[in-house]
Amino acid sequence: MLKTSLLKHTSLIFIICSCLLCSSQSEQEHYTIKGSIQLDSTWSKKVYLSLIPSFNKMFTMSNSMIVSVADIDTNGNFKFDTSFLPEKEHLYRVHIAKKNAPPASLIIGGKDENHMFLITKKSSNIYVSKNKSQTPFYLAEIEGDLPNFALSEINKIARFVDSTSVEETYLKREFITKGINEKLRFVADTSSNALVSLYALYKSKYETNYDINKQFYTDYLIKWEGNSSTYFKEFRNSLPLPKEEKSYMNISIGLVCFLGGIVLSYYLFVVRKSNKLRSLSVQERKIFSLIKDGKSNKEISDELNIGLSTVKSHASNIYAKLGIKSRKEILDINV
Repeated sequence: MLKTSLLKHTSLIFIICSCLLCSSQSEQEHYTIKGSIQLDSTWSKKVYLSLIPSFNKMFTMSNSMIVSVADIDTNGNFKFDTSFLPEKEHLYRVHIAKKNAPPASLIIGGKDENHMFLITKKSSNIYVSKNKSQTPFYLAEIEGDLPNFALSEINKIARFVDSTSVEETYLKREFITKGINEKLRFVADTSSNALVSLYALYKSKYETNYDINKQFYTDYLIKWEGNSSTYFKEFRNSLPLPKEEKSYMNISIGLVCFLGGIVLSYYLFVVRKSNKLRSLSVQERKIFSLIKDGKSNKEISDELNIGLSTVKSHASNIYAKLGIKSRKEILDINV
């Protein structure tokens, strides 16, 4: 009896431990993007998650980019389940919309800027918090994910230019902008996360300073040459080439096309026709020449002293070998 009771207790403990373990594993494998945001009555109570396929489309908005929609409850909380996202990291945007405005509406700049960017994947757990309702995502805090903490720091660096007083001199603002862009390039160069690195470069408006930082971008491409993501492919293609290099490239391409055209023309108009004419028999070549001279089948029959049906048979063979259908096409062939 004691053994039976002990066995029952042992089995019960085992079942309870198994359930707790399964529950723990289930919680660990459930990934989300959560947030808490305080909004005034002018905003809709929904938040949208969009996939950004390209850094050049960070400020492009369409319904097709939206991958998930979540409700904002009365306490300002929202949650996205990320279990359906790809395994690899991508750039995403979280945004809200004004009441009665289309979901795919983006406000860029100002106190009503309604979006923020995240780097996430299927196995990400991210928490976004924002307390002030005047600016929906301005200076939002991100917890639980180092790449997104880095994005927040990059945003703070980039915003420093905008916070500079408009009353400052043009030269002072230029110095500040140059210093900020240098800091962003430093972040890009030292970051081990590819998307964080690119995000810093795009925030530095690299297109405007490429000419004076060519060596940096040359070294940067070498550093990331093994990255085959669409984000890096687009970045590589977007880098402007020096004018001299473009000029030489255009000349080379033009020369190659010109020579290729000559070779192709020679093949089409000389070699192919010559090969086809060589396939004609001696008698067929005679008849071919007489047809080109405008002779009728009867005249050819009399001149070569062969039957009319034989002339017609040879003419049919000539058409077949040359890939033509009429006497007129023979007249158009230049030999």
